[in-house]
Amino acid sequence: MLKQQVLDTIKKNDLIKYGDGIVVGISGGYDSVCLLHILYSIAEEFSLKLYPVHINHMLRGQEAMRDEDFVLAFCARMGLDATAVRIDIAQKARNEKISLEEAGRNARYETFKRIAAEKSANKIAVAHSRNDQAETLLMRIFRGTGPEGLKGIEYKRDNIIRPLLDADRAQIEEYVGSNGLKAITDSSNLHTDYFRNRIRLNVLPEINKAVGTDITENLLRLSKIIVADEDFLRYNSELYYEKAVLVKRESFIELDLRVLAPLHRAVGSRVLRQAFIDASGIATGLEYVHVEKLLQLVSDGRTGAGLDLPLGYRVVKSYNSITIQKQEDEKTEKFEYCLKLPGHTEINILNSRINSEILNFNNTEQCKAFIGRQKGIYKEFFDFEKIKNKLDINKDFQPVVRNRRDGDIFKPLKANGTKKLKEYFIDIKIPKNRRDGFPLIAINKEIIWIIGNKTSDNYKVTDNTKSVLMISYEQLD
Repeated sequence: MLKQQVLDTIKKNDLIKYGDGIVVGISGGYDSVCLLHILYSIAEEFSLKLYPVHINHMLRGQEAMRDEDFVLAFCARMGLDATAVRIDIAQKARNEKISLEEAGRNARYETFKRIAAEKSANKIAVAHSRNDQAETLLMRIFRGTGPEGLKGIEYKRDNIIRPLLDADRAQIEEYVGSNGLKAITDSSNLHTDYFRNRIRLNVLPEINKAVGTDITENLLRLSKIIVADEDFLRYNSELYYEKAVLVKRESFIELDLRVLAPLHRAVGSRVLRQAFIDASGIATGLEYVHVEKLLQLVSDGRTGAGLDLPLGYRVVKSYNSITIQKQEDEKTEKFEYCLKLPGHTEINILNSRINSEILNFNNTEQCKAFIGRQKGIYKEFFDFEKIKNKLDINKDFQPVVRNRRDGDIFKPLKANGTKKLKEYFIDIKIPKNRRDGFPLIAINKEIIWIIGNKTSDNYKVTDNTKSVLMISYEQLD
């Protein structure tokens, strides 16, 4: 019995809870009529509030008006107040330069979400079936997809639920007929202008004929296997992503190469995809070719190398990290804070903090052992006596944390001479629009540490060091 099967699907996938408000998409076709009727039949038991919504795409003239009238009358007979919305999909497709299929899909979900918010409904139910799932999988295979795409349509994504996903069209049509219901056929479903229609009407029948069986079940089995494997990879990728993130803010992500580089490409590619999504705020746009280039940059790219990504983003590799950020010039405000030695210095503009501590060791071996255990990309050690002498020589100097200024000079660790900070940034190919974003530890015009990059050779810890200044940088939540 289809109703019981749908109830089992709802329970197994936790689709509906007692008291839910549900926007139900209804076109008037067999699938959506079946869905609404089953939800209506359990509405009292689950105390559901149903809000049927019909989208008139305004593509089929009188036939579209027929569909709208049918849906309104069907809902009225059940005592449900349906909402019909008319949207010029052809005009939307032209304006957005997308296909009619994509424009229609976007319009439906945009409208469902808007009405759900207006009605304070917490779920949106749509009538995808097993057959839709099989068609979707084939479409994605033909277009070129990875394992994520082979997961197919999900039972639940965000607040969108699909209670009919385990039902096939034969069951649905039998349910509609046996319950004395009527449904209408959208003539556009018979047109092979649309990709999905070509798959359903031409491709699937030919494949079934060639292999001598209905491949729907095989496609669905493949999808279930992929779902299990993808869940495992996703879980591990999320763990490594959290470990790899050094800095995350709007339109900017920095990842630790020491975490990222050793990862298997199956995990590394997912970490990189998630980084792009978090930086851009958009789940699409990064294609297979981009991921391949990103992986190559991580494994073989030289320091300072970079590549352009979709949506105006660029990735750049530094010594121990890669950054993904929007390419527009960043108008970073000038900032400068007196560095507390020892103590904590809040850098409000970067939502970060500098922690400093003065350490004394009994001998050189003890000092080296401690530094070896503690040193990291955002934790460095300096000879405090050298810094103190610099300050004693000129009482007007004080250590600060700031971004760059004209005339800044820097002697990189193990370098032979001093150079302008601007020249150093050029040498290591730091993009111009990123240079103002680096926090620097400085005394007057001399840079002690480019945080996240190199330290000054002038203040390095040596065998003669007696007092060590430990400075760490942390990004606040």
